[in-house]
Amino acid sequence: MTSDTLPLGRMLAIFLAVLVAANLVLAALGYFFPDLPVPSSIGIVMAMVGAMSSGQAATKALNRRMTFGEKAVFAVLATVLSAVVGIAILWGILAWFGAPFTLENVVLGMTGEAVPAAEILGFMAWIVPIVLAITVLVTYFGAAMGSRNQIKLQEKLAAKGR
Repeated sequence: MTSDTLPLGRMLAIFLAVLVAANLVLAALGYFFPDLPVPSSIGIVMAMVGAMSSGQAATKALNRRMTFGEKAVFAVLATVLSAVVGIAILWGILAWFGAPFTLENVVLGMTGEAVPAAEILGFMAWIVPIVLAITVLVTYFGAAMGSRNQIKLQEKLAAKGR
């Protein structure tokens, strides 16, 4: 079934499903193997995998590569979605331990160091935009890679007569 419009809702649902599943796996690994080191870049890897899966699904539905604008819209919306999921996870973890959701508690939980709110706001003002920009780029290129890979797969299957 080929469509002319981008299946954005489906793409975001796939992206969200990958993020949630990966975070559940990470939580299980952390619970059963508390000494297992988890790289700090794991969030970017999860976003890339989710974006690639979404790009493949979109290309399958469209039967063509995604346009620049389609990838850009998806990347921005997926970044917003991943930020909301990240905040929800942090809020849930703090709620689980009975701690209020404050910047001080988030930083304390992530680094193990108590930092005053004024200092946190100083470095968050430049870290958050950089992280968001990197996430937009990663999801954009992830969707592009997934789209390209799906086209290559379709071409290979067509060459085999399937």
